[in-house]
Amino acid sequence: MARDKFAGSVRKRMFFFIEIFLLAVLVLCGRLFYLQLIRGSELKSMALEQQTKEKEITPKRGTIFDRNGKELAVSATVDTVVADPTVIKSARNAEDISNTLSSILGMDKADILKIINRNSSFEWVAKKIDSEKAKTIRMYINGKDDKGNKLSAEKMKGHNLGGISLVEDSKRFYPGGSLASHVIGFTGSDNQGLEGIEAVYDKFLKGNAGKIVTSSMSKGSLPSDYEKYYNAQDGDNVVLTLDSNIQYFVEKALDNAYIEYKALGGACVIVTNPNTGEVLAMATRPTFDLNNPRVLSKDQTTAPTLEQLQERWRNKVVVDAYEPGSVFKLVTCSIALEEKVTNLTDGYFCPGYLIVGGRKIHCFKTTGHGASNLLKGTVDSCNPVYMQVAAKIGKDRMYKYFKSFGFRETTDFDLPGEAIGSFWNYNDYNEVELATSSFGQGFTVTPLQMATAIGAIVNGGYLYKPYVVKEIVDQQGNAVQSTSPKRIRQVISKDTSDTMRYIMQTTLVESGSIAKVDGYDIGGKSGTSEKLPRGNGQYIGSYCSVAPINDPKVLCLVIIDDPRGASFYGGQTAAPVASSIMEQILQYYNIPPKYADGSGNKDDTVVPDVTGKFTEDAQKLITSFSLKYSAKGSGKTVVSQEPAAGTHVRNNSYVTINLGDVSEASKTVKVPNAIGKSVEEVNSIIADTGLKLNAAGTTKGEKVISLNQSPPEGTEVARGSSVTVNFAAQ
Repeated sequence: MARDKFAGSVRKRMFFFIEIFLLAVLVLCGRLFYLQLIRGSELKSMALEQQTKEKEITPKRGTIFDRNGKELAVSATVDTVVADPTVIKSARNAEDISNTLSSILGMDKADILKIINRNSSFEWVAKKIDSEKAKTIRMYINGKDDKGNKLSAEKMKGHNLGGISLVEDSKRFYPGGSLASHVIGFTGSDNQGLEGIEAVYDKFLKGNAGKIVTSSMSKGSLPSDYEKYYNAQDGDNVVLTLDSNIQYFVEKALDNAYIEYKALGGACVIVTNPNTGEVLAMATRPTFDLNNPRVLSKDQTTAPTLEQLQERWRNKVVVDAYEPGSVFKLVTCSIALEEKVTNLTDGYFCPGYLIVGGRKIHCFKTTGHGASNLLKGTVDSCNPVYMQVAAKIGKDRMYKYFKSFGFRETTDFDLPGEAIGSFWNYNDYNEVELATSSFGQGFTVTPLQMATAIGAIVNGGYLYKPYVVKEIVDQQGNAVQSTSPKRIRQVISKDTSDTMRYIMQTTLVESGSIAKVDGYDIGGKSGTSEKLPRGNGQYIGSYCSVAPINDPKVLCLVIIDDPRGASFYGGQTAAPVASSIMEQILQYYNIPPKYADGSGNKDDTVVPDVTGKFTEDAQKLITSFSLKYSAKGSGKTVVSQEPAAGTHVRNNSYVTINLGDVSEASKTVKVPNAIGKSVEEVNSIIADTGLKLNAAGTTKGEKVISLNQSPPEGTEVARGSSVTVNFAAQ
């Protein structure tokens, strides 16, 4: 009985252990099923990751070229220090590494220890180090000097760099330093584009990184020499429309002006080809060195704030809006001529002010310009004349053309942060606003918009999209993306454009502007606007010039913000900058001076129009053009002159002025027949009659004759009046 009882107890225990065993087997099978079938792929990937390590191969960033193939931004090969903390942990040499690298790299020892003690197999220690530092580190890694000689144990003592390696990297370098800095932009330490072209075209320039996958185990399923190489794809190259030579001319002239006129608000220049929209140069002051964009001055002792850096990196041409002042009169004038609400000889009067909507708006010449017309009003930059012209244009047409010239939208330029400017809402654009907008006050535009609009005024009437990226090419020279000139719309007719170029040339010549370039036909217009709030003594001076005037190849807009020199007027601050830039560009383009005789381009000048002026004023104007004068007759007023205004003569030539009294100057004469004749014949006939010639249309060419005239032959007009004659090539 006792034996049966004992046997039963044994069987129970056996069954219990068997059940426990079967349960354990079942649990293990379930776990095995879970690990192999459900998490098998994941665990395999994790194992592979533990058994291998990757090194990224940095692609070479694409080069930025100017239009002539000159390098503006390049990538140089440098070394980057990396660490494998798993190897360092096994070798127990963290102290040697932190001491050695700290002394070579100038890094804090504690920072290095923190990096190399991380729980990983790959860490960046120092990126893009210079060649001398890399040379020293490589020596301790290899245990050999640069000649291949093995270092002694004494020299290697304390310099065990096992687990440290150098990988090839690239560093951005800008050969021109600050040249075109606000256009090119720069990259960060990771080669990511941060500003300018570098940022906007980063996806093309940066390329695609490669990698090297190697075994990190000496035993196991992977062989110890396992390695797989994934090639890096170098970035594409970007070719700009900028000409680095023209850019240099611009920056040199702008540097001088920025210092001379103490421009507290900065300064900027844009140079374009008005026939295509290509930007040939663009510069802003103050500037910065692209190789050290966070260093704003040589004596910098503290790091500048982010706001200070962003302010320095601002491209004023693109992101700053300003009141354009009298340069905008070119837009108003072209609208008036296009809509035929006036012509060059329609009479106006300037008493020194005009009352509009109950508000007295002054001319800069408070005593007034007296009797005037559209051409003279432009030469004199007379606000009352333009307010009267704007009244003829009317609110609706002025508003429509403001949009048509591109001022109500961005130009969709290549660079970031482009501003639009500001203008009144239609319902708020009334009589006073119409008057002040006629001479560029009360609204804002960007320099880029202004240059684009004037380009349309002089190129035949076509508004072009401005652009600075010509093409993108891969490393084999194949085009990835190309940009062609894009006409947006025709804003004014060719006839109006031809007349506007004549007006710009006459304005530059007769105003005695220092923007002129001796020997060349240049057109231009100055502008001066008062910054808000009014009365604070802050102004913006500007000048826009175009050359050659009958076949424009270059447009240059100069802006001096808040000058603090002897003058704040655009005609005194911005005009000489435009002249310097234009003279160098014309010579660089090998465009010969039109009126030289072989002795140089500074020996010719244009005869100014002095008819109707008081004797003393006429004499001053003539001598300001490097000419002499002889007077005939008696009286206080010039009733006629020889040679006629606009004639090109040698410096120090004589201009004969025939004098009379006011009543004699105001006598009427009959307009002669000027149709079917050459430019020279018409010029002579008109001058002999005591009238002034306003030449419109095409005046240059082998066979050019006059087609029509206004007023017609036989019309009685006051002596000294202008006769508009349209010419065309036959």
